[in-house]
Amino acid sequence: MSGARMQQLKTAYRAWSHVKLVGALVSGVAIFAMMLFIVADVVSRNYLGGSIAGSFEVAQNYFMPLAVFPALAYVYSSGVLPRMDLLRDRLPQAVEAATIHVLVVLELIVFALLVHYTWGYAMSGMDRGVAFPAGGSLYTLWPLFFLVPIGFAMVLIETLFVLAHNIMGDTVSLAVLPAEEEARP
Repeated sequence: MSGARMQQLKTAYRAWSHVKLVGALVSGVAIFAMMLFIVADVVSRNYLGGSIAGSFEVAQNYFMPLAVFPALAYVYSSGVLPRMDLLRDRLPQAVEAATIHVLVVLELIVFALLVHYTWGYAMSGMDRGVAFPAGGSLYTLWPLFFLVPIGFAMVLIETLFVLAHNIMGDTVSLAVLPAEEEARP
């Protein structure tokens, strides 16, 4: 493919990298807030005679989804997840390229199905007004259900970039940009 199209892909991917970074920052803030909340609960339990009402449920139902799903695409693209490197490196180059194409297409199918079904579950939760009891009160839960399909949709977009890069580029890989190039603004 033309160099101009590849440059457009890299420009779009750099913009997408900013979206992924925002997701990672949201997750980081959620982890920090969860840490402060747990510290406050421990201090309350040890010095004030009792835990914060519903602290376990709040951490489980609010902080944990916020800590995981917004950063999913960032983690997926960073290369820290296992990707069969040992097996692929031992294959002939043509077989390795075909294997990567098959893996990327399978990932697209799996993540598309995950987005579809988790979106349906989130919509069902919204229709039912799902909430959880904690400390004698009911707390709304259904908005957090949408973090799951959004997180998987972000991974799906990342995988689409990988597929486009593999089709348009000279090399076939499971990442769009090398890690050092992606880190540059």
